[in-house]
Amino acid sequence: MMKDICRANLSRFLIRAISKIPETERSLILDIGCGTGVPTLVLSNHLNGIIHAIDSDETLLRELDKKILKFGLTKRIFTFHKSVLEIDLPSQLYDIVLAEGLLNVIGFEKGLQIVNKIIKDDGYFIIHDEFAKHEEKLILIDNYKYKIIDSFIIDEKTWWNDYYKCLEEEIALTDDTNKSDIYENELKDIESYKKQPQLFCSIYYVLQKRQFR
Repeated sequence: MMKDICRANLSRFLIRAISKIPETERSLILDIGCGTGVPTLVLSNHLNGIIHAIDSDETLLRELDKKILKFGLTKRIFTFHKSVLEIDLPSQLYDIVLAEGLLNVIGFEKGLQIVNKIIKDDGYFIIHDEFAKHEEKLILIDNYKYKIIDSFIIDEKTWWNDYYKCLEEEIALTDDTNKSDIYENELKDIESYKKQPQLFCSIYYVLQKRQFR
């Protein structure tokens, strides 16, 4: 998929976030709102363990299933068609949870509430979210008993150079005659960026759930 090609250009930032987590022999990892699985595959390449990938969009999950078969990851990545709001408590809590852009959809505090119930004490929560209401988010992070291991910003120029410019170029390279119809959503995203690039700034938080005995 075209978006996957461009999204992969930003994978180095997730790799940077993952690098802050100590290596373990076998972790139980959850990717919430996994989409077509670009970040899921990054997790599989840089972390040991089993990955549960969930998304409410079955079409996107089927794309991820194809990649899992292609790369021989059927024993490591398992997909689940469900909303993050419907997550059942697993018999074993998760060591690592990733939310790439999902909290922007369901709400930052709601995401913290959900993950708090399914992550181990001392477990790690990687969040990639829009850079907005940062001070409010810092308060929420503390209220939900997480400590910040690292945080870093992806600025709007990086989003243009690595993603939106890539998307624009990929569309231009196609032979499709009805590009405005076929790539309507992508073109709208690019136009939105060009109108207000300052809004296209995001941040990674690498959090660890504090343990209380």
